[in-house]
Amino acid sequence: MGEPRGANAAPIGKRLRDLRAAHGLSLRQLAKLIGASPSLLSQIENGKVTPSVDTLYLLARALSTPVASFFGEPEDAPMIGTGARVVRAAHRQRIGLEHGVTWENLLPSEESGLRFMEIRYAGGAHSGEHLLRHPGRDLFVVLAGELIFRVGFAEHRLAAGDSISFADFQPHQLRNEGTDEARAIVCVIGDYEGHRPTGED
Repeated sequence: MGEPRGANAAPIGKRLRDLRAAHGLSLRQLAKLIGASPSLLSQIENGKVTPSVDTLYLLARALSTPVASFFGEPEDAPMIGTGARVVRAAHRQRIGLEHGVTWENLLPSEESGLRFMEIRYAGGAHSGEHLLRHPGRDLFVVLAGELIFRVGFAEHRLAAGDSISFADFQPHQLRNEGTDEARAIVCVIGDYEGHRPTGED
């Protein structure tokens, strides 16, 4: 499954290796914390495979870091006028994830308590096998295509122009059942560093 320009596994792998080393964890120890195999984590760190969205959240929880930190080192975004920082479309930080998902950072660098991204789900793409559960209020607006949001026990089919929001730790899952790419903007407010969600991610 192809990845869009600029999106690859290498930044995630390097960041994961650095974070794991900073916490003094072996591959086996981190694998045990998230319920994965050391082989899988080794492949992620070496850029051979990409994690799914749900695996990325598990890694963030185990390493006490926001998922936005996996974008790696930010590109320099010059100050404009009175302090505005512009991120040009061609210079967004991008990471490609398993199951046909791409994240594009709309912020020039990681900001505490805030995540602002454009997400792309290829035809048939999904966020992973497990429901996501994380701190922060989620706000989505669909730009193109259709996305199905499972929030708790309910499912909501959103088309271009539709929006949805839900509160902290609401279990949720995203998927694109169509053949065309779906795109959405997501803003998570209160996605703080050092979070420790309870239950399955």
